[in-house]
Amino acid sequence: MKQELDMHRYLAEIDEKAMPLRALSDQIWEYAETQFEEFQSADALCTFLEKEGFMVERGAFDIKTAFTATFGSGSPKIGILGEFDALSGLNQEAGVVRKESDHPEANGHGCGHNLLGVGSVAAALAVKKYLEDGFPGTVTYFGCPGEEGGSGKAYMARAGAFSELDCALTWHPSSLNMVYQNSSLANFQVQFTFHGISAHAAGSPEMGRSALDALELMNVGANFLREHMIEKARIHYAVTNTGGYSPNVVQNLAKAIYLVRAPRQDQALELLNRVKKIAEGAALMTETTVEHQMIKSCANMISNQVLEQAMFDSLTEIGTPGYTPEEYELTQRYAETAPKGADRGYMDAVQERLDPKNKRFLLEKKADPLYDFIVPYEPMHLVRVEAGSTDVGDVSWMCPTAQLYAATWAPGTPGHSWQVVSQGKSSHAHKGMLLAGKVIALTAMRLMQQPELLEQAKEEHTLALQGQTYLPIPDEIHPVPLRTMS
Repeated sequence: MKQELDMHRYLAEIDEKAMPLRALSDQIWEYAETQFEEFQSADALCTFLEKEGFMVERGAFDIKTAFTATFGSGSPKIGILGEFDALSGLNQEAGVVRKESDHPEANGHGCGHNLLGVGSVAAALAVKKYLEDGFPGTVTYFGCPGEEGGSGKAYMARAGAFSELDCALTWHPSSLNMVYQNSSLANFQVQFTFHGISAHAAGSPEMGRSALDALELMNVGANFLREHMIEKARIHYAVTNTGGYSPNVVQNLAKAIYLVRAPRQDQALELLNRVKKIAEGAALMTETTVEHQMIKSCANMISNQVLEQAMFDSLTEIGTPGYTPEEYELTQRYAETAPKGADRGYMDAVQERLDPKNKRFLLEKKADPLYDFIVPYEPMHLVRVEAGSTDVGDVSWMCPTAQLYAATWAPGTPGHSWQVVSQGKSSHAHKGMLLAGKVIALTAMRLMQQPELLEQAKEEHTLALQGQTYLPIPDEIHPVPLRTMS
């Protein structure tokens, strides 16, 4: 019993530093920097961790905004992942229950990564306190830039960032308190550039070869391809350059970014090769040329039930934070702004519960103004593949990995929305952030105390790989800031 009491004593470090942690999260919310340009955010996190006694390496793995913060020595070696990038075009006033911004084209933390990065810092602080009492082990905070569209962890994985870890732990803001137990889609993101010949569109149209026509034909071909690919696969595209604003000029340049997803990396690569053939066909039809450049890739998530169970045990032991009547009232107002169908994530959580009692419990809780409960964890025979992607998947190929969801948003809040941005500095978001820090810290300390659990997690990880080989991003591909993709 003394050991358990000691564990919770270390968690008190998070409560003692709650105020500066909340301030740090709010500071990063204000910076709202996009992929691979999170210079102020990374500096703020590094400076904070340096002052707390961590050995910080800035610009790690040849990525300017990536870093590591390490404390301790020897094994077990546990990594804690933190993100801090924002999304473009999601600027929003904080705490305003309506869409409102003086600069709507500016960036905003539409996925709560200001909370994510700092919640993981909180976890690292508590584990450091534990290690200071003479226990063996190393904790490393990984500052992971560019998750949104950049797959920063994939570049870090290529550089060997996570290969020597015994396990990695992380979390993500959500409307739910639950342990993530699903897989995710692997993806490849590629920019296609068509080159044509300019001409006067009226005077000598026969002399022109339209790059824009080629791009349009490619998009049509990709849309037809959707009928002939596996059910879980996805194809998205964004036209980034149409060749100018003059309709009387045959456009000699056109660009689009394609994002191709599938349950496994090999399936995503196969689909990408079919998309490339469509691009080549479009170029052939229009007598233009096409070139493609990979921007990033992302591996599918490999579930680890040993770690998930350990994380769930920590979550239930700590419990959810209490909320004030004012917080319930505020989240209810945000919930009322949710678009129709925004509860899909919640219903997916309900459907993946195998126990009828748990399904009933979740359905009864659906109308609550704030999800102040824990979603039951049930190890599944078959891991469900979600439609989204995360570069945490790349980490999960390197070492056993587990991820927590903690409630920081009102029910029905859609991801990548103004509602997420608006709630990013709220008291209920801060409570979810600190809860995540405590759960990760308690899980990490327990794993350090029980190395046999880590060995079981490693055995499961090896079995899950089934001899498959990780497909890293090619060496010639480098991180690309968002503003350069036009």
